[in-house]
Amino acid sequence: MSFLPSGALERKDTIRALRLYGTRVFIVGNPMVYTAGFFIFLAGMTAHDLHTALLTQGLGKALKHANVFNAAIAATFIQNCLQTHSGNQIGASQAPAIPGLLHAEARAAALTSIVAIIALAGLLAWSGLPLHDTLFYTLLNTVPAVVQWYAPPQQTSRRVKGIMTVIGVTLLLGLVLLTFATDFPLWALTRPAVLTIPADLAMMSLLTAAIMTLPNRLHSPAMLAPTDGVTASAPEFAMPDSAPRVAPQDLSFYQLRQMLLSPASPTSQRNDLLISLIMPASIILFMGSLPLGHGSFGTRIAHLTPGMTILIALQDGWISNRKHWPLLLTTGRFGSRLSFVRAVFAAKASRIFMTAPLRTLSLMLPVTLFKPLTPTHALLDGAELLVAMLGVTFCCPLPFLVMKQPPQGIIVAASIAPAFLLQICNPFILGTRIFGPIALALAALGALCFFVVPSRMARSDWPYETE
Repeated sequence: MSFLPSGALERKDTIRALRLYGTRVFIVGNPMVYTAGFFIFLAGMTAHDLHTALLTQGLGKALKHANVFNAAIAATFIQNCLQTHSGNQIGASQAPAIPGLLHAEARAAALTSIVAIIALAGLLAWSGLPLHDTLFYTLLNTVPAVVQWYAPPQQTSRRVKGIMTVIGVTLLLGLVLLTFATDFPLWALTRPAVLTIPADLAMMSLLTAAIMTLPNRLHSPAMLAPTDGVTASAPEFAMPDSAPRVAPQDLSFYQLRQMLLSPASPTSQRNDLLISLIMPASIILFMGSLPLGHGSFGTRIAHLTPGMTILIALQDGWISNRKHWPLLLTTGRFGSRLSFVRAVFAAKASRIFMTAPLRTLSLMLPVTLFKPLTPTHALLDGAELLVAMLGVTFCCPLPFLVMKQPPQGIIVAASIAPAFLLQICNPFILGTRIFGPIALALAALGALCFFVVPSRMARSDWPYETE
């Protein structure tokens, strides 16, 4: 499929698809749009901070006071928004019956992606950095999106699809390692034009080519074949397997309670506790042992720890994913809607009060053992971080405190915000004297949401599995 439309009809179809971007169709059906907008705003603030800092100091020191990682996250969420919208448009069952729709939506997504990346790079260039360098940095952070966009033909073997998935995960992990363990932003923003301009063109072309394969993800080649504009060949559905199903294993009381939060994959209590205790410390020690950063092992650990607070603050979508609520409510085991919502909050509280102390301990151990840090200081940092994490966990339903029926995009943004909030606002960066009152304020806000929000959520409309 060609990127440029070949005729007047294809141009009109592409223009129609482009007109949907920024409209209510794009915003309402896109839960990531508010989060992307928030990080674009943060990227603008970062550009302003860089512009101010570069007036008096070099780029290396300026980057220590301006978090350009915001721009990287913004680039990621922009691609997620485009993927969600284009998937909604061409994922409908009637889409193959509309001539030119699939290719027009793919072209529109590719054009919007190009414009968005250049605009984000231009926003960073406002700081005074060369545009070819900011574009290079932005495109490097969209490399994992290339694999997310790319869709091999339906007849491709599972092995090839599995390899593509592994490549995508590897690229994402590699980018995270470079970002947190090295001076990657400084390196990317100081490359010569003779290197970055050809690299920019190559990465932009690769991303565009990946986006243009999007119709392969949702429809088989038979459905992509030309039709009479009215009917499309029906897809073949696999017959259900006649083999007898294996009876599911009995779930523990802890798992049954956690099904209120995530019915598809309830975690056992033992696994939950082990993961909470082992994962943060293991990741920090592994990344610190890699010869990617500067200084001693302890110095690399100290450099990594502030950014790794995201490991203990990530949420499980317990508020954003509520489609299973109506079905569980109709079982009659929870009483009224208010009792059900309170049961969900209680299940979350029982889990977070067990796992949060272990996650915090696991995060603090490496920096305490391998970097000179007094036990009193480490204990105070850990206590403040724990209080803040408990608070932000129950700040996720904050939109219901101020809105009767908040859009799904705002709910998703509120669910993601705690992880990034603690990443840029923690005792390692702000110090205990400044972060202490912030942690107490977050805890108070979380307590308010815990006691007040259930009654408001009980009166709101609940999404259903079919929506």
